[in-house]
Amino acid sequence: MLHFREATLDDADLVADLDSAITPDDPRDGAILRFWWTPHLAGERAQRWVWVEDGVARGFVFAGHSQWHEGQTRYGRASARLHPDAWNEQSYVDAWSRAEAWLKDANAEVAVSRVREDLEAELALLDRLGFREVRRDRRWRLDLVRGRDRLLAAAEKTRAEMRGQGVTLLTVDQDDDPDKLRKLYELDMETTEDIPKTVPPPVPSFEEWSAMSFEHPGHRADRMWIAREGDEIVGLSFIAYPPSRGIPWTSFTCTARRVRGRGIARALKYQTAAQAIALGAKYVQTDNDAANAPILHLNDEMGYEPVQPVLELHRKLVQ
Repeated sequence: MLHFREATLDDADLVADLDSAITPDDPRDGAILRFWWTPHLAGERAQRWVWVEDGVARGFVFAGHSQWHEGQTRYGRASARLHPDAWNEQSYVDAWSRAEAWLKDANAEVAVSRVREDLEAELALLDRLGFREVRRDRRWRLDLVRGRDRLLAAAEKTRAEMRGQGVTLLTVDQDDDPDKLRKLYELDMETTEDIPKTVPPPVPSFEEWSAMSFEHPGHRADRMWIAREGDEIVGLSFIAYPPSRGIPWTSFTCTARRVRGRGIARALKYQTAAQAIALGAKYVQTDNDAANAPILHLNDEMGYEPVQPVLELHRKLVQ
């Protein structure tokens, strides 16, 4: 029998352990999980439940949604996870029913869940429940040890190419422009619009964006690389470094529309890889929508190798 209770921020480490047991090749950090459990966006609603036995999280259920706007589909996010030692079909369906009931009470129209492709039992059950794949999130891992010399050489080469174009590469903490954060916010908002998507992401205010970008426990200003051309910031790329465990992960890479095709994103990505090597990281990961051809090509060029993709599944709750 499942004994779920409402989860609190104090449960984040237990749920991180649960996630790590489910996907041991991609462990979770409790501090980062706790950060994302803290509300950051106006209109955001969420509910979490955890099942704990003998000090171990045996299951976790999440349901939530961002602010809905008139005329838009009311998408709700949901997930159910069970410890491998506690997993069975009926328990998984029961856990999922809890999330679905919450979404229906909230008047969501479509349930959205993201599941790794190798979690075949979960995917099979979700298929029986009526979920269908809508998008595919490609994930990649770069071996910094094996590719060290090649990556460092490419970082030097692309930095020199940028100098030749009048583009300066530096980290956010090194930039003395008093308006740099506002410029980064505007760049982020412009480029996020260009990411292939089905579910529209929430548009944060400047204050919300600042908190999500700079209060994140894996982000640091001296590890956020920007490209500057004159008074403008035209590119950004940075890696989140989990405080306690997990593989460093590219949080975002983007360039302004007007400068695309000049190799700026490539140069920024190589700077982040070179810095990760200097910090002693063995791997870095990234994820991109399967329809984002330019960044997929860049990942391939840099030597990233594909790992398990994540499927975005949808199910209509309102007929």
